[in-house]
Amino acid sequence: MIEAVSRIGGCILEKSGREDPLTIYIENPNSNGKYNTVLLVLLKESGGEYFFSRVIMDEFKNDLGLYLYKKGSSRGTDITPTSKSAESLERTFRSKFLRWFANYNNYDLSDEDKHTLKKMNLAIDEQKDRILAELQEKYSERPSKDNAIITLGFEGDDDNSYSYLGEYPIFKKILIKESGKAYFIKKSLGESKGNRAACSVCREVKDEVFGFAIPWTFHTFDKPGFIAGGFNVNEAWKNTPVCFDCATSLEVGKKYIEEHLDFGFYGFRYLLIPKLAIARDDNETLNEVLSILGKNGEKNSQKITREFKTRITSDENEVLEFVKDQRDFFSNSLLFYKKEQSSYRILLLIDGILPSRLRDLFDAKEKVERRFKIYNDSILSEDQKEKSSLNFNFGVLRRFFPSESRNRTFNKMFLEIVDKIFVGDNISYHLLIDFIMNEVRKAFAKDYSTGIITLNGFLLLHYIKELDLFKSDTMEMKDMIDMTQKDGMPLSIEEIERLPLEQRIERFFEANRDFFDSHAKKATFLEGALTQMLLNIQYNDKKATPFRTKLHGLKLNQALIMRLLPEIQNKLEEYEKNYYRDLESQISMHFIQAGTDWEETDNELSFYFVLGMNLHKLFRNVKEEQGSERRHEYE
Repeated sequence: MIEAVSRIGGCILEKSGREDPLTIYIENPNSNGKYNTVLLVLLKESGGEYFFSRVIMDEFKNDLGLYLYKKGSSRGTDITPTSKSAESLERTFRSKFLRWFANYNNYDLSDEDKHTLKKMNLAIDEQKDRILAELQEKYSERPSKDNAIITLGFEGDDDNSYSYLGEYPIFKKILIKESGKAYFIKKSLGESKGNRAACSVCREVKDEVFGFAIPWTFHTFDKPGFIAGGFNVNEAWKNTPVCFDCATSLEVGKKYIEEHLDFGFYGFRYLLIPKLAIARDDNETLNEVLSILGKNGEKNSQKITREFKTRITSDENEVLEFVKDQRDFFSNSLLFYKKEQSSYRILLLIDGILPSRLRDLFDAKEKVERRFKIYNDSILSEDQKEKSSLNFNFGVLRRFFPSESRNRTFNKMFLEIVDKIFVGDNISYHLLIDFIMNEVRKAFAKDYSTGIITLNGFLLLHYIKELDLFKSDTMEMKDMIDMTQKDGMPLSIEEIERLPLEQRIERFFEANRDFFDSHAKKATFLEGALTQMLLNIQYNDKKATPFRTKLHGLKLNQALIMRLLPEIQNKLEEYEKNYYRDLESQISMHFIQAGTDWEETDNELSFYFVLGMNLHKLFRNVKEEQGSERRHEYE
């Protein structure tokens, strides 16, 4: 992955013709558009000496090379005497501007350059009170909502001309050298630099290699086990030695990826890092890949306008759908991270994802969504369809592994399963069942509808099964069918409802045969459907569902499930609305065939039960229900 980042950086440098590393390190002090006022402290040079001339107010110019701005330490100075002031102008002037010049002797410069800075420092220090007064006066004249940038300038030969510090070579040297120090110096650790050693990126032996040049590092330097040489941080460069040229390319590649290939992912961000196949390792091809991924960084309007249901994440700029249509001449790494202040904390790296693997993920999505169309059409209300149609994306998985639930976080487990999906590793069927039921029970306990969350759980199981990732369990992979198909011909919902109950049940189990591979599951599922029919009758008659308490908060087991059937039958007879004797016969038949020693876990049985509750519409006796309504009208 690191080599891929370096190649991207080298490609960008070659394309833009930016051989000068200066432009790599410069930052935009007005990136948010709130620093349009520039206050220049002008010095005048005469006979080799410097004198303070005046403070002028200028408008910010887009030529960033004039200011040479690069953010430094929050408690120290910036890299050059250009600083942003948003709150206290005086504090910025004293702690950033004055302090920068007072430290002139600390910069890695020639004696001549240090002498020049010393003269500038004397000129500014002698007039610091006057300079501050003029700065405050000019600052008061700025637009009220605007912040300001303080920087150094130089008076010209006449009163109307002046130049910026970016036009003086001494400040360019400082920017490059001070920025480059980050490759081998960390204030909290010390220095790590080697001589005459092979660079881990380009593999060439270089005069100097640095220990802290790798972006988004996966290792730490304050633990002995991560440092070559034991406790000596100075030897840390031996882990990942990087030469200056490669460090520069990595810096450019990192910046490009963070700006143009950064996407959202359900509470996380990930960076997409493309890598060419070795056989096609050239910049022309890499440019082609970068163009595919986003027009060399420009947001592709086609990505933004396409419907959410076609995406596999919630990010409107998601690029994975476009990557899947490419040939396998490049792979991709997904670097999941969390930004903490100015640094990145790496959470997960998924390496080497080919476009063909992404096609598999999208093909599986399309297949299960086609299979679930009947549930969208016949089970969900119009309001539910608008809010949450049964389309697969990773948000479905996230619902069951939330960022926070009952003071616990499931971020780590969520990312682990995402990793397994992308690379094709085994996923535990029972783990998913357990977490699905956790969320279903929470909804049930609050008397919320369990329909969407239960069907999303079933959708997730179908998706993982379609990818054949339940290999570690006993489920055997078979080709599942569409319930609305018969002999290759589509059936409407109305036609399905007119089928005899036994055929509807048989068709449903056949369409979902990978999940209904035992009579215990079938009996439990159908009993869940019968239970919901009873609850509907109770609600229509009493506006209450007292039988709900019999379900033990959906914490069911074999004994409870077998005990429920006669209780449901008795209640239906009491209401004189037992329209479901055929369904009860089917349940009894499966109970008999299941025997007495069921293998299913309690959570598994609970899931199949609540799934039946939410798919009960498929098994209603519409004719008898409607006939009963007409009889009651005549009575």
